[in-house]
Amino acid sequence: MGSLKNKIGGKYRFEKEYAKTRGAYWGLKPGKRLIEFEALLKRNSKVLDLGCGTGRVALYLASKGHRVTAMDIAETGIAKLDAYAKKAKLKVKSFVGDLETYKILEDYDAICALFSIHFLTKRKVYRLVKNMQERTRKNGYNFIGVFRKGKENRNKYQFSNGELSGMYPVWDIISYKEYSKEEKHGKGRFHTHEMSNLIAQKTF
Repeated sequence: MGSLKNKIGGKYRFEKEYAKTRGAYWGLKPGKRLIEFEALLKRNSKVLDLGCGTGRVALYLASKGHRVTAMDIAETGIAKLDAYAKKAKLKVKSFVGDLETYKILEDYDAICALFSIHFLTKRKVYRLVKNMQERTRKNGYNFIGVFRKGKENRNKYQFSNGELSGMYPVWDIISYKEYSKEEKHGKGRFHTHEMSNLIAQKTF
């Protein structure tokens, strides 16, 4: 779902991928973990989606009545999200931004970063997660997905086993899962990723 700087031929990788893919690059159907996450939220929660891609998470949460702000570096991703939101008559506040430099300045009931932060360097990953934690309200949630070390992982930062959950030592870990998944994006080939998925609650 995330899209950050990863240049190929002088163009942003996901800008190119989103433009050439018909429809939503990541699909629009919510996954099991997203449905479980949404069920934890109070009605009309204020949610931030970092690295939203073409909007699968943002659109689903908006359809459930939450106040969603969604950010991505790819203009084509934001354009597709806006088009889907308009068609479905959903309200999503969207904007183009870069997680390399972005700083969260408002407080939220929940902040999502699904498969976007591993495009950053380790220092910037830890800076952003700290910012997410600071800007999450009491009893709010963080929902994060990342790629771990593996043959198919060519991202800037490769998480180790248990590392993501270890970044939340004083939060309540609602769920944490490490798993392998075979998938295909757009017209690309099937490949396997090592993944970590976390839902944590700030109870202080």
